[in-house]
Formats: sequence, structure tokens, C-alpha cells
Amino acid sequence: MSRRSKTRAGSVLAASFVAMMVLAPGTAAASRLDALPFAETPASGVGHESWRLLQATNESRERYDLPPLRLNVELSAIARQHSMVMARAGSLFHTPDVGIYLRAIVWRTWGENVGYTPGDVGSVQAAFMASPIHREHILDGAFRHVAIGAVRVDGTLWVTVFFYG
Repeated sequence: MSRRSKTRAGSVLAASFVAMMVLAPGTAAASRLDALPFAETPASGVGHESWRLLQATNESRERYDLPPLRLNVELSAIARQHSMVMARAGSLFHTPDVGIYLRAIVWRTWGENVGYTPGDVGSVQAAFMASPIHREHILDGAFRHVAIGAVRVDGTLWVTVFFYG
């Protein structure tokens, strides 16, 4: 499987990666995330686990003195749909072209992370940070915005993360 990043100019950078399936539930970081308040969740329509993944991603960025990513709620609904399709298929795959979803948005570059885990948000974030390609997206200073779609189906958390800037 490949991870793709794309710039507005149209050049495509591809790198191979091993799809992350996390078998170990929860980490110490996850218990700290469980204690965080997410008052925005009910009003926005973005699920609780998506907000927790945003927080985990921004905590990772903060450790490297990077600005936090801003969540695009509307695009998160599309990311959530993609996560649901992956869950129904029982396999990971990337969207054909995230750029299609960014047509009405000013952007220069984008990237995508997908993953699943029987664990929690902390375990999927730990897996992303342990993978050089996924970590590169999380820590890319060119990205300023993110859309996160997380769904839990039959106990497994499926996530799609669109980064853009």
C-alpha cells in the first residue's frame, strides 16, 4: 500500500508503508486523553474519538514546537464516511484523491493517514508516531488543517485523517 501526499501544483510524492494494525490496546497517553473534556463534540457532530485524536495529534505537534492543526468539521464528515467504508470492507485503503474533497478550499499540499485498532485513540496515535511516513504527516509544518473521521465498528476503531495546508 502507498501513502500519498500531493501539492496543488500536481506533483505526487509516494512512499511505501506498512498499514498499521495495532494489536496492543491503550497506552499511558490514552488514559490521559480519556480525562480531557470535549464540550464541542455534541454540537459539532464530530465524534468523541475524532476529537480525542485531534488532541493527541496536536499534543504530538506541540512536542516539536509546531502549531496545532485546526479541525475542518465538514471535511471530517467525509473522512468519517471513508472510515465507515473501510470498516465495512474490513481493510485499509486510501481515498482515490483527497484533492477532490479540497476543491472549495485554499490549499497547497495534502496528506492522508488511515489506520485501525481494537484499542483506543492513544494506541492508534502511538502507531502513527511509530511509523515514519505517518509521523511525517503529523509533524509536517506545512499542514495547518486536518479532518478526522473515526468510527468504531464491532469493537475496532477505524480512522481516516486528511491533512492539508
